[in-house]
Amino acid sequence: MTTIITAAATLAPSRRRVVSPPSGGQFAAIIFDMGSTLLEFENVPWPVLYRCCLDEVYRRLERFGYRLPEIDAFWQQFDLLLERRRQRITESSREYRIGDLLRDQTRFFGITLRLGQLEELSNAYYAPIRRGVTMYSDALVVLQKLKQAGYKVGLLSNTCFRARDHREELISFGLWRFLDAAVFTSTGAYRKPHPAPFQLVASRLGVPVKRCLYVGDRQKEDILGPQRLGMTAVLVRRPGRRYVAGLTESVEIASLSELLELIPV
Repeated sequence: MTTIITAAATLAPSRRRVVSPPSGGQFAAIIFDMGSTLLEFENVPWPVLYRCCLDEVYRRLERFGYRLPEIDAFWQQFDLLLERRRQRITESSREYRIGDLLRDQTRFFGITLRLGQLEELSNAYYAPIRRGVTMYSDALVVLQKLKQAGYKVGLLSNTCFRARDHREELISFGLWRFLDAAVFTSTGAYRKPHPAPFQLVASRLGVPVKRCLYVGDRQKEDILGPQRLGMTAVLVRRPGRRYVAGLTESVEIASLSELLELIPV
């Protein structure tokens, strides 16, 4: 029987052992997930947030002067499109882009967007998300200390949103300046746990995958994904996150600052 467990506030000492590359020595690069690892996007539950985002799009289309269906029908169609894309992710780890989704949504209702309007709709959709993003209190100091210790620091994030949206967030929180490479899956074909994004970020860092350490909060995407490539992974257990007992075997931490106890700094 599968057992679901929630994030633990205190971890057993055996799960906090020092980590090193498979061949020994020291890691050359530390790569982070973004959402629920460095930044928190789920301060408002995603189902609620998606409704706020789509409401913004609906109002923007009204201002453009388009004839629209009732809002409930607008929501239902978007939910259908989103579910189809999530199914594709489950089947093949193929990424999708919010701009494509919004274009399909408007086309379904007979709307042909004019030049620049898709960009405006993408801005409108992302606005509620941007307003709610926060940074974990230890994220800044951890990245700073890793850079000072001589590590290359990377970021790999699953996202359907534009890279520029996340880059602006990371700049505003002061994290961007510490990153030697950042990969957002919306700029490519696949998302984690597919190997391609991990290989890409390691390549951009100029470091072999086996000398990279990956840090993230999801078992499938952030632990199983890199481990299949021989990349060491550390799980950050976040309160409220659902974890499956026995699904992964990795070193676990309850906060980013604990990472500094696992590697030389």
